[in-house]
This record gives sequence, structure tokens and C-alpha cells, in this order.
Amino acid sequence: MKHLNATDRDMLARQLELMKSQVLKELRESAPGVHSGSTDDAHDVRSHADEAETERQDDVRFAEIEVDRLRLSEIEQAQQRIAEGRYGICIDCGEDIPRDRLLAQPTAIRCATCQALAEAGHRR
Repeated sequence: MKHLNATDRDMLARQLELMKSQVLKELRESAPGVHSGSTDDAHDVRSHADEAETERQDDVRFAEIEVDRLRLSEIEQAQQRIAEGRYGICIDCGEDIPRDRLLAQPTAIRCATCQALAEAGHRR
């Protein structure tokens, strides 16, 4: 974290906090609508296609919630690394993650080289 000056650290901490606020807002907004199919009127005539579409929409909503939960976890882990003085250090090689990479991806846990290797390993 020595490669980041105090201004960089403050800016990245604020950026993470803004990201966290946005994700929490998205989670709050998506939660009430998860059970969209439960408000059906008993007199509505519904086809299997209607039911399938409602189920598909719920599946998409659940997937979006899961993505938001993962993003929230990554943000909170980055905030924890800042608090512990481990922020900006690649978890694989131990080298500094370049400032520009952190500015573009504040939750990054690897340098670009190690990230590419990790992704290549998952593709096999």
C-alpha cells in the first residue's frame, strides 16, 4: 500500500463507499419485487406462457440480487484490506497492484498479470 499516497487511499476509500451505497440501494430496490407472481388476482386467467414468463423474471431478479451480493462482499473485503493496510497488494505474487488498475477496479485483489493467469486457469 506504500505505492499509494494518502490522497489516493482517501479517494479509493470514498469510491468504495459510493460503490457500496449504490449496491445497497439496488438490493433494497430489488427485494420488494422478488415475489411479483404472488399478487395474482384469483380471477385472472393465466396461461403456461404467463407463468413461465413470471418465473423467468423472478429468476433474472434473483440472479441480479446474487450479483449485487457478490459485489457488496468484494467491496467490504476491499474496505477491510484498507483498514488492515493490505490494500493494493496482489494476493498471488505479493507485488503492488498498480494505482491505475485500482482506480479502474477498486476491488481488485490481483495485479493484471496474475488476474490474467487466474482467468486462464478457470477457462480450462
